[in-house]
Amino acid sequence: MPESAIAIRPVAYEIRLRNTRTRIPFRYGPTVLVACPIAHLFVTVEGPGGARVEGLAGDALAPGWYDKRPNRTYRNDIDELSETMREAGRTLMALSETGPRSVFELWRDLVPSQLEWARKNNCTDMTGNFGASMFERALIDATGKLTGKTFHALVNENMLGIDPGAVKPYLKGWQAREALAPEPLKKVFLRHTVGGLDPLTAADVPAAEIVKDGLPHTLEDYLQAQRLRYFKLKLRCDEAFDIDRLRTIAALLDKYVPANEPYHVTLDGNEVYYEPEKLTQLLAKLSSGGVSKRFYDSILFVEQPFPRQKALEDSLRDEISKISKYKSLIVDESTENLESVPRALELGYAGFAIKSCKGPIKALLEKGAMVRHPKRPANPIVSGEDMTNQPVVPLFEDLTVMATLGVEHVERNGHHFFRGMSVHSDAERAAVLAQQPNLYARKGPDLVALRTETGALDVSGLVVRPGLGVLANEVDRSAILPLDEWKYESLGLK
Repeated sequence: MPESAIAIRPVAYEIRLRNTRTRIPFRYGPTVLVACPIAHLFVTVEGPGGARVEGLAGDALAPGWYDKRPNRTYRNDIDELSETMREAGRTLMALSETGPRSVFELWRDLVPSQLEWARKNNCTDMTGNFGASMFERALIDATGKLTGKTFHALVNENMLGIDPGAVKPYLKGWQAREALAPEPLKKVFLRHTVGGLDPLTAADVPAAEIVKDGLPHTLEDYLQAQRLRYFKLKLRCDEAFDIDRLRTIAALLDKYVPANEPYHVTLDGNEVYYEPEKLTQLLAKLSSGGVSKRFYDSILFVEQPFPRQKALEDSLRDEISKISKYKSLIVDESTENLESVPRALELGYAGFAIKSCKGPIKALLEKGAMVRHPKRPANPIVSGEDMTNQPVVPLFEDLTVMATLGVEHVERNGHHFFRGMSVHSDAERAAVLAQQPNLYARKGPDLVALRTETGALDVSGLVVRPGLGVLANEVDRSAILPLDEWKYESLGLK
């Protein structure tokens, strides 16, 4: 363990769930999200001299993302995601019996144990890694609170004990601090998600279904109310449908974004392209007049179009090359383990997506691959993507990681598909308003929501905080149900 590393010993943990419901349904791939629980993890650690602090982590238990195999139910997803957290907790408590260790040392033992558990229990690697990532984030947060150090400082001074060369030979001599922005970003541009069911204009919404809750509803509403310049658009792998919808979106963006200001678009395939040539055909048509030239030129990349079961197969190498002549490809769901990004680079993908649910240490090492792997891309892409991150813990921690790693624009959909802090307690809303006035505002008598009007989020008040950016008084534990008391039926789904 490096001399700079802080040795900690986990001594207790608790998992709690909070239910949330969407204000409008969110379709990604074949899945439609209308309700989901947010997991909250509280981990108590003991540091040097016997001092004890509590680290936090949080994430959405979203349906149909961690495991997209057919004939599954949302109950299956939640049961497995809950159990992976329990398993990670049991393993971590066993590891703590060997004495204090750095976060990196705990992480190195926890991740393979979780993947082994997942494979024995017919779960995906992504599901297994989720349990590890929750505890990893809580341990990082706890280390920051023990030392008073920000996430940037923890990595820059190697207080987490990260040894990249011990994980991948090509990272020998490379330091995790090289993956950081010189200083954490003070603002992060919001990349607005347009889900597969999102209404584009008022004509798409019957009068009886118009949402009047103090926030915009249609894409046109958002374009008029906010200075959005980054957009993430879902594809359906239905060429006629996708081109028609993209043409309508292009017309709206061309209309509402001034001609002298650029806008930027990413396309998300959500693993629906089982026939890769269909994506090549779509991009060919878009490039030859299917949409406006301004819109086509604004497309930055296409995210995870192919199912994870085949996305990293040799058979796709030629098709990836063909598609990349139009637009770059990156992987997201395929990054299930530490072998995934190196494999993707070998096949010609241009980069990968950071998501908090995969873990910050993994993201740091994968940023290293962008510059040190033998097949590193000429123009590497490191994207920031969302897991419907909602306030407080999931959103604040995700924004802190993204800003610290220098990710300038991030997919954000928690503000769009959910109504601000409507499910939070009065104490939580008051704490966030008082402590993050540049990030949150009162927008109605019962509405506290993100300040998104400029199209960017002010994260300057998060990145200066110890750990991963959440203060204890912003989380009302009494308003969140213990996992063992939570019932699936409480979501109110049919």
